[in-house]
Order: sequence, then C-alpha cells, then structure tokens
Amino acid sequence: MDEEKRMNGGYEIMESCTIGNNELVIGHNAKAPNPYVCWYCKDGSDYFWGYYCNQLSEAREKLIERYQTECRLPYNNPPFQKTKSGDDRER
Repeated sequence: MDEEKRMNGGYEIMESCTIGNNELVIGHNAKAPNPYVCWYCKDGSDYFWGYYCNQLSEAREKLIERYQTECRLPYNNPPFQKTKSGDDRER
C-alpha cells in the first residue's frame, strides 16, 4: 500500500528531520513562484516559519541552519546522566 503524500499549501513534503519536539521539513511545489520551502512543523500538520526559496540547495541550507540552532537550545539537550565514580570498564 502506498503511503499518502504529505502536503501543505500546495507543497509536497519531500524531506524532514526531527530534533527534540520539533520537526523541520522541506516542501516542493513546481508551480509556485518560490518552488521550495523550509518549515517548522508541529504534530505533523501545523506548519510555520516558512522560508521560501528557488533552489533545493538553499532550502537544505536553511534546514541545516535551523537544525544547528535547535541543537544549541537547552530544551533539546537534556542533562547528562551522572555515572558512578571509578573505572567501570570490563576487563
């Protein structure tokens, strides 16, 4: 069974990645004045903060930039678990 295409505003979602509770997606619409867009997405259908552009490479650059920004935010970086002191390596 074929998976249904994800769409938003005439753009087909062609790439996505998730960091923390955020999803970043790239959409394509060949008929649009700016055929590529990079959006944030919540809950699989709430798209916002669109960055519209003419080249897929530019949309991917924006996605990478946004991903790197999200990586630096504290809510996407839970504290490290403290480990026992001492050398716990197996010998």
